[in-house]
Amino acid sequence: MTKAQLQEHLHSLEERLLHPDRETNRNDLSNLLAPEFKEFCTTGRIFNVNQLQQALIDSSPRAATMSHFYVTVLGDTAALATYHITTDNSTSHHSSIWVLRGNQWQMLFHQGTIAA
Repeated sequence: MTKAQLQEHLHSLEERLLHPDRETNRNDLSNLLAPEFKEFCTTGRIFNVNQLQQALIDSSPRAATMSHFYVTVLGDTAALATYHITTDNSTSHHSSIWVLRGNQWQMLFHQGTIAA
């Protein structure tokens, strides 16, 4: 997979997690998260994989736009995605570490920080 293809692929996975309400089956999103997943949220909360899976199932539609998406390849099986999320109320900076396991990319870590 070229870097451009990887960037496009990870962007589509991040969009799925950003807008879980668009999924036919939200349970399919669980496969995008590594079992040892951890998230540091913009609210200051820390989520593990089970908490985020439940949040994805329970979430309502939201108006959020992703921009400035960029992927840094960390190795053959790891990548860092960075981007901005803009809502009606705020802008935040985000980063995700993705790992390739088998033939599937899974998010290992995510952090969101409110922009100043």
